[in-house]
Amino acid sequence: MLEPEQITEYPDHLELSEELREQLKQWSVPQAAEEDMDPDTYYDCVLSNAPGWKVGGWPAWDSTDPRPHPCSECGTGMEVLMTVATFEKGDDAGNSWSPHPHPGAGPYPGHRGYNATGVQIGSGYRQHLFVCPAEPEHPHIELMT
Repeated sequence: MLEPEQITEYPDHLELSEELREQLKQWSVPQAAEEDMDPDTYYDCVLSNAPGWKVGGWPAWDSTDPRPHPCSECGTGMEVLMTVATFEKGDDAGNSWSPHPHPGAGPYPGHRGYNATGVQIGSGYRQHLFVCPAEPEHPHIELMT
């Protein structure tokens, strides 16, 4: 059963300026203490990069650094069309990104974390599909993070 939820997420901290990263770190100290989390990871775990399957949004940069992805035909910056993820909830995300519970949901046998779909990307990664916003017919880019 498909149960979409509309959420707001923000870019990965690696896509932000050093100045904004420092401001977020200072802002995160009291919030992270309330959640018993590390202030250095609070922003990424609670506000940016919702885990799970999604349409649009921001890519997570867990295993690679962010870099521009220009369209091979026109040079326009590619945007995330969708993300297919192994897990619906990160181990360190607290309750911030918990999906609404539904009957039959829960850990998929043999996998760690919340994997109601049973789909595994690599060893627990995400597959991002990037498209050209200027011309959807231009070649797409796939990226596993």
